[in-house]
Amino acid sequence: MRKRNGTAFRVRLSTDRYDSINAKNVTVLGLGRSGQATVKFLAARGVRVFASDQGALRAELKAELLSLGVILEENGHSERALHQADLIVVSPGIESAAAIMKVAREREIPILGELELAYQFCPSEKIIAITGTNGKTTTTRVMGELLNAQGHEVVVAGNIGTPVIEHLEKIHAKTVVVLEVSSFQLETIVTFKPHISLFLNFAPNHLDRYRNLVDYFDAKCRIFENQTEKDFAVVSRQLPLLPTSKPTMLCYEKVLPQLRTLTLSEHNRLNLAAALTASRVIDPQISPKKLDLQRAFAIPHRIQFVGEVHKVRFYDDSKATNVAATLAALETFDAPLIPILGGHDKGCDYSPLAQAIVKKDVKHVLLIGEASEKIARALQHVGYHQPLSVVRDLREAVACATHHPGSVCLLSPACSSFDMFKNYEERGEVFRQAVLEISRRVPARST
Repeated sequence: MRKRNGTAFRVRLSTDRYDSINAKNVTVLGLGRSGQATVKFLAARGVRVFASDQGALRAELKAELLSLGVILEENGHSERALHQADLIVVSPGIESAAAIMKVAREREIPILGELELAYQFCPSEKIIAITGTNGKTTTTRVMGELLNAQGHEVVVAGNIGTPVIEHLEKIHAKTVVVLEVSSFQLETIVTFKPHISLFLNFAPNHLDRYRNLVDYFDAKCRIFENQTEKDFAVVSRQLPLLPTSKPTMLCYEKVLPQLRTLTLSEHNRLNLAAALTASRVIDPQISPKKLDLQRAFAIPHRIQFVGEVHKVRFYDDSKATNVAATLAALETFDAPLIPILGGHDKGCDYSPLAQAIVKKDVKHVLLIGEASEKIARALQHVGYHQPLSVVRDLREAVACATHHPGSVCLLSPACSSFDMFKNYEERGEVFRQAVLEISRRVPARST
């Protein structure tokens, strides 16, 4: 059972290896958003917390955490973080192969993530968890909108922006908890069991973290690991064979005929189909008719219109951090295209992207970041002959794009952002600012 109250902080790990442990001393590795939320959650319950981060901490954050009695370490994870630790809560960005993780396993210190910790203190059994290579954020948001429109009390959290552990105080037994979960988060679950799991799709991604696609797929499939015959799994018919037979399997493509009249891109129609299928397990009366489509699908940095300069329309799709996401974005437009591609290479094959580009009306390809040369080689290999430029930054890319009036300039990198930016949000914001700056600075061209 999940322990909720009492003077001691107790975490149930697994029935076969650990009993419930009295975790008075907890180490939190990684102080991103989920790490910070975890530290505050634990400190508020009287737990002695040691928090360690790979980078330097902001002065305001240090002051806040020190005021909570937290012991801090920055600029690297030393073995000091493991001293007296009854439990380690690790952030999703820290790989299991990291040196500190290897030492923790050697010492048999229990390891879990914020998702697992929050689950063990969550009073609601109405948990819907969404994973997949692409479409997670959109499907999570749309599902929240569908349930809200029908009058259900809903909490939307997870990888979509706010860690679920931040919401525990307002969750009760009747709350529907809708969670976007990544493969990184699923790596560290132990007992996490959604009543409804969604596995939307699968495409090559994160091969800078996983040895191969099988390991990546297996991490995604952990979403089914603890489900029983009383639970449900919503999946695509396009997925490989899934390693589970316990939950009731529902194929979301079956509802697509009901959605053909809606003005949506094909990938968003699939996202809506998945959200509808899962939501109707909770409430069969749920209908897309109550949905404000424009609001529900307005996801920041996902094919988001930024502005127009010299008859060039600029769109921010910075959230497209893999090839499959960029392919979906390219299919959204019929106008001549100027794609901005590149960033941190996650080990993916860019050949499908190059093949799609040579079939589209592409006026100029602009490349940024570490992956520039690899993408350029893929384009050359398939016979791309239009202009191709490697640019220093997004400001230069935007300036180049203004020379092609009548086109759409699409920032859809097919790569993660960590070579040049803190995250994809920062990348998208820098792009937006570049468009605004050049719209003010460049004089109007004569017609």
